[in-house]
Amino acid sequence: MEAEYKIIGGDGAEYGPATLDELKLWIGDGRVSGNTQVWRSDIALWSPAARYAELQQALARLQASISPSASTLNLRSTGFWPRLAAWFLDHLAAYIMMVTVIRQWKHIVAPVFPEVQTPEALQAFIHQFSDFADQAFPYFIIILVVYEVFFYTLFAATPGKMLIGAKIIDMNGGPPGLTRSLLRSLAARFVEIMLFVGYFWIIIHPEKRGLHDMIAGTRVVYRR
Repeated sequence: MEAEYKIIGGDGAEYGPATLDELKLWIGDGRVSGNTQVWRSDIALWSPAARYAELQQALARLQASISPSASTLNLRSTGFWPRLAAWFLDHLAAYIMMVTVIRQWKHIVAPVFPEVQTPEALQAFIHQFSDFADQAFPYFIIILVVYEVFFYTLFAATPGKMLIGAKIIDMNGGPPGLTRSLLRSLAARFVEIMLFVGYFWIIIHPEKRGLHDMIAGTRVVYRR
């Protein structure tokens, strides 16, 4: 007959009986740790979960999920001033890309809007979209997000971060991936709208993480 288990929860209450598979699910959910008192029916004794051989693998997976990866422990976080330099270079690159797109817009607009095909009308049309503060800002944001997500996903670093020898990692030391890259870029735009206050957290945070890093679950570290 298969053994059954009971546990003493964090609230001091007794839970169970449960099968071994159910107990492993509880471990995965964080309800059971190595110190949790577990009762097994065949021995009728309470012991810490870590003493049961059949639970040790599940407990190891739990510990790995909540502890920093060993591969990240020796990585050196990138500080505020190098990241500011990278930020400036990347925003400059995105701005140049935006201006280039706007200047090439005439090749798309002219066939569709004949009224702006004359040189004077076309120049006025381009000038309208060249007002960064008013009209071009949304285009700049779109280009900047696409720019960052592209480089984060493929190279774990934008050209600006590559120049300072840095890269972006998740909290387990892996590459950020598409979803995390998009979240990080959008969070960075939010920080900029909020007067850049979230960027200054890099100065005081022990791992030099800004608000956008905390939202996306990322770190910026130097390449080895």
